[in-house]
Amino acid sequence: MTALTALAAVPAHAATGPAMPFPQHQTYKVGVMPSASQSARDAAVEKQYDSWKATYLVHGCASNEYYVSTKGDSDATNNGPVSEGQGYGMNIVPLMAGYDANAQTEFNGLWQLVKDHEDQWGLMQWQLDGKTCKYYSSGTPDAATDGDLDIGYGLILADKQWGGYTSDAMTWLTSFWNHDVAPDGHLKCEDDGPNTDTRPSDQMLDHLRAFAAYDTTHDWNKVITRTQQLDTEYTQAYSPNDGLLSDFVVNANTTSPSPAPANYQEDQPDNIVGYNSIRVPWHMGTDALENGTTVAATEYSLAKLESACLKAESGGNPQNVYPHTNLNCTPYSTSDQAEEAGDAVGPAAMASGDQSWTDAIWNQLATNPFGDGYYGESIKMLVYLVMAGDYWNPATVGTGTSSDFSLSTSPASGSVAAGSAATVTVGTAVASGSAESVSLAASGLPSGATASFSPASVTSGGSSTLTVSTSATTPAGTYPITVTGTAASGSHTATYSLTVTASSGGGSCTAAQLLGNPGFENGATTAPWTASSTLGFNPITQATSAEPAHSGSWIAWFDGNGTADTDTIAQTVSLPSNCTTATLSYWQHIDTTENTTTATPDTFSVQVLNSAGTVLGTLGSFSNLNKNTGYAQHSFSLTPYLGQTVTLKFTGAETDKNGGTTDFVIDDTAINVD
Repeated sequence: MTALTALAAVPAHAATGPAMPFPQHQTYKVGVMPSASQSARDAAVEKQYDSWKATYLVHGCASNEYYVSTKGDSDATNNGPVSEGQGYGMNIVPLMAGYDANAQTEFNGLWQLVKDHEDQWGLMQWQLDGKTCKYYSSGTPDAATDGDLDIGYGLILADKQWGGYTSDAMTWLTSFWNHDVAPDGHLKCEDDGPNTDTRPSDQMLDHLRAFAAYDTTHDWNKVITRTQQLDTEYTQAYSPNDGLLSDFVVNANTTSPSPAPANYQEDQPDNIVGYNSIRVPWHMGTDALENGTTVAATEYSLAKLESACLKAESGGNPQNVYPHTNLNCTPYSTSDQAEEAGDAVGPAAMASGDQSWTDAIWNQLATNPFGDGYYGESIKMLVYLVMAGDYWNPATVGTGTSSDFSLSTSPASGSVAAGSAATVTVGTAVASGSAESVSLAASGLPSGATASFSPASVTSGGSSTLTVSTSATTPAGTYPITVTGTAASGSHTATYSLTVTASSGGGSCTAAQLLGNPGFENGATTAPWTASSTLGFNPITQATSAEPAHSGSWIAWFDGNGTADTDTIAQTVSLPSNCTTATLSYWQHIDTTENTTTATPDTFSVQVLNSAGTVLGTLGSFSNLNKNTGYAQHSFSLTPYLGQTVTLKFTGAETDKNGGTTDFVIDDTAINVD
C-alpha cells in the first residue's frame, strides 16, 4: 500500500466546495501569537502538511479507505493505524480543505475505514495491522477514548466544512456518550474500561464544548464540569504549583483523584507526566485560546502553570522539555528526549501570553531534532494549525444552531439563621451555538431578605456567587428562590431552596468551643463523631506507645495499615450567626515509611461540607511529605460559614503504591467562636 492523493472508488459523500477553506485566520480570545508574519505562518503549515500527508496518509486497507500510518513509532504492526492517529487525520484533513483539493475524498476514506472496523459498541477498534487490516491487539476488540473524541470532532468539522455528516456525527456521539463517559461525567480511558480511572490527555475541552453546541440530546456540559472539577481536585492535591497531570488517574469517580500506579496501563511510569500527558498543555492551551479566561477558566489557569513549569524545567529551550516529568516539575529522566514534548507546550505558552517562549516553540516546529515519527509529526501538524491561527472552531462558525445556555445552582439548597447570609454558586454552560452574556436576577425571596450576585452577569460557561442576606425579622420557613438568567437567546431559571431558621437571639456572641468529644476521650463511644474506614477499622482508637496522644488516652488514627485504605471522621456543627469569628484548630502528627521525596501516595484532607454533602471548602491538604516529629497545631478560619450548619470532615487516604505506609494522627480538636 502506498500514499496516494485520491481514492479509486467514488466516495460516500459527494465532494463539494469547502465552507471554511484554508487558511482561516482566527482571532483568539486570549494570549499572544508567534512573532512570525501571518503569511509565514500559513506557509509553514502548508509545508508541514505536505510532509505529513506524503509520509503518513496511506491509501488502504480497501480501495475506498485511507488510514494514518504509525510509521516510525511501531504503535501498530506493519505500520498500521491506531484510532488515535485516525482521529488526528480526521481533524487535520478538514482543516486543510481548500489547500488540499482532495481533502473531502481523503476524509471520506478515513471515515470509511473507521466504519469498517468498529467494535461491539460502535467505536473504532483501536489498533489494526498494516497488512491484514485486522484487529491484532489481545482480547475482544475495544476502543480508546482519545481516538473516539477526535473522530467525533472530525465528523463535526466535516459537517461544517462540507455538510452531509450530521447523521454520522450524531450516531458517533451517542455511542461515545453511552460507552466512554462514566456515570459521574468524567471520561473513561476506553469504552470497555472501568468507571474509576481517566487519562488527562483525553480531556480535549474544546472538543467537548463543540459536542455540547452540536448535540443537545446529551448533557455534555456535565462532562465539561466534571472534567474541570477533576483536574482542579487532582492538581490541588498533587501539583498545586505546576498544574501537572499524570498519564493516568485513578479514583476519578471520587473527590480525591490520585496518580495511577507506575505501570498502570503502559510500560512506563504512568504516575507522572509521560508520553500521554505531554499532550495536556496543547489541549488546555487550545481551549483557553478559543474560549477565553471565563468559559475556559480552569484550562487557562492550568495552562499558564504548566507553561511556566516546563519553560523553567527546560531553561527556555523546547528541546529540553522532557517526555517524562515529575509532578513537582523536575525531570524524571534527561536521557529520553522527543520533540513532541516541547511542541505540545506551544498553545499553552500562547495562552499564557509569554511571547519569547511562544516564539521559541514556534521556531522548533520547523525542525525535527530527534527524528520523531508518526506521533510527534501528527501532534506537530495540529499544533502548527493552532499556533498559526488557522484552527477554527466548529462550535462558533456555520453552526446553523441558535445559541442557548443552561443554568444551575450548587448547592441546590441551604439553611441559614435569620439575620445571617447564605451563598450559592450559580453556574451557566453553553447548551448550543456560541457563548453569550447572561444577566442574573433572583425572585421569591422571603420578607426582609435581599439578593446580590458577584458578578451580576457572566458569559455562558462562567459562574457567579449569589448571596442571600436575611434580616433578624425574616420569618422561619423554607423558600424556593428562583434564579433567572437572561441572554439574547432567551431566559432560563434554576431553583435554590433556602431554609431560614429562627434567629439565635442576636445580641452579643457567647464565646464557646462547639465540638463534642473534641479529644476523643469518650472512648469507644465516638459520638458525636461519625467514623468510617474501607478496611473496617474505627479511626478513633486508644493511643499506643508508637502513636501517643497529644493529651489524654485517645486519638483519631488514619491509615498506617500498609495497604490501600480510606478513613474518615466527621462531625456536624451549627455555627452561630451572632459571632464574628470561628476558628478550627487541632494537633496533628504524621510519620511515614514511604521512601520518596516527590510522590504523595498517602494524603490527608480537612474539609467543610454543607447539609447536602457538597464540599464548601478544603481547609488543609497534607501528605506523606509532611511528616513531622511530634505534634504540630493547625488552625483554619471557619468565619465564612457563620450562621450555617456545616460538617467538619477529616479524610486520610493511602494507596500503598510505593511499598511504604503513612500514619496520620490528630488529637485535641476545637472549633472556637467569639
